[in-house]
Amino acid sequence: MTFFPEVEPPDDDSSEHYMAPEWAAPPVDWLPSRIGVSTAMATTDDIAVTVTGLSVHATGLQIDIQWLLRNRHQNRRDWSTLMDRFGGGRWGNGAVDPARSIRFGVVLDDGTKVVADVGDAFHDNPAQAPTGPLLTLTEQGGSGDDSYFTTSARLWLWPVPPDGRLELVLSWPEFDVSEARHTFDDHAYSVAARQARPIWSNEGN
Repeated sequence: MTFFPEVEPPDDDSSEHYMAPEWAAPPVDWLPSRIGVSTAMATTDDIAVTVTGLSVHATGLQIDIQWLLRNRHQNRRDWSTLMDRFGGGRWGNGAVDPARSIRFGVVLDDGTKVVADVGDAFHDNPAQAPTGPLLTLTEQGGSGDDSYFTTSARLWLWPVPPDGRLELVLSWPEFDVSEARHTFDDHAYSVAARQARPIWSNEGN
């Protein structure tokens, strides 16, 4: 008899797999309807926040965004501190007040306001759909060098917004952006959602 109990091998024959619910993320196995958008929402001496596209799925709207940091001839120590502020303090505890971090929200055509925070879609009961509308911010990674650093992210608005105008709102107090807004042109989101299509048919699933 040994001290440690036997380790049960994993069940490699299980067909169970996780799939994010429709309110948490866009479906990866669908081709959305694209809306061409390219605009700078906010710029300061150090940062810029841009919108690079809209993708309408059958279940919601994806807003692609980037925020960019530039080095204005800072020394390495100052650049490191600036990058930590840019990253929301994730590389240095206490470097940034969370209340001063980047935030997003939208105003729907009917006047409804929706605010996003990271991970909002993953609430207490992930198996039960929350009450919409819901806006979720998901950072998708960053890259850079000693001159620039860019973070790419996705805003997922669930369900599909009503047709008409949509306003995107940004706040980033850490970089002196108290509030910036961009209103997208009127779009028939319901029509665009019906144009989204699956990559694979259901045959063989």
